Amino acid sequence: MYQERLFANLENKLSSSIGHRVDLQFVDARKVNQSTAHFMLAYTDSKIPSSDEIADYFIRKYNAKITPFLSTAKVYKSQQVVTVVAQTLNLTRDIEDLKKPGMVQIIEGATYLDVPLQETWEIENRGGKKVLVRKCKDDIMALVEARKKTMMDSYSKTSFASLVQGDSITRFLNILDKGDMVRVLVEDKVVNAEVISVGEADVKVKYKGGTANVPKGNVLEITGKSKAVEEKKEKELQNYFSKAFGDEEYAKNLVK
Repeated sequence: MYQERLFANLENKLSSSIGHRVDLQFVDARKVNQSTAHFMLAYTDSKIPSSDEIADYFIRKYNAKITPFLSTAKVYKSQQVVTVVAQTLNLTRDIEDLKKPGMVQIIEGATYLDVPLQETWEIENRGGKKVLVRKCKDDIMALVEARKKTMMDSYSKTSFASLVQGDSITRFLNILDKGDMVRVLVEDKVVNAEVISVGEADVKVKYKGGTANVPKGNVLEITGKSKAVEEKKEKELQNYFSKAFGDEEYAKNLVK
């Protein structure tokens, strides 16, 4: 315990002199899609990492190749970890750049190659406007694994799996039901939504901006289970306890 306090004090002094949080370290990442992942960072300082400190971490550790969606950051004080969704840097260009020399059409109206830069660009709708988006060559987890080899971040044993028992962030991610309330990644934005239907690989969600079909991996957290599912479970428990104790009223009280 004494050594831990000494270590924490040393980190505080180093952070003050170096100018960034030396205690903020990578512990886990869960892939959402090729360009996006859910990161978990641990900290030992009593001060919760700020948005600027989280952004600074990604700039330093990943040479600005991966950028966090700071609005998705969530702190778990008891475990001293913070989770945040991050994505490989997704550069955009004006659609008019298609007229520039060196732009070669690969798929009509969809994909183009910038010959001088040897980069592929795809046409996407962003905010109702067509833009060119650079197609990322790197899988985000490849970048993470490559960086992990040079990291010394190992003091925390917390992981996304370890949060299953304590918090809702991953507890129900493999058991999605119609009516569940979720935080989900839709078109590079994390939104609160309701699950309309669940397929084998994707889910349909309803949110403030409309509806969307997204891969199951885009669901970051279940914030509330379906009322119908909860009522069904409650009914099953009542029936079980009613048969076990022979008292229906007692069974109802047990599951309240």
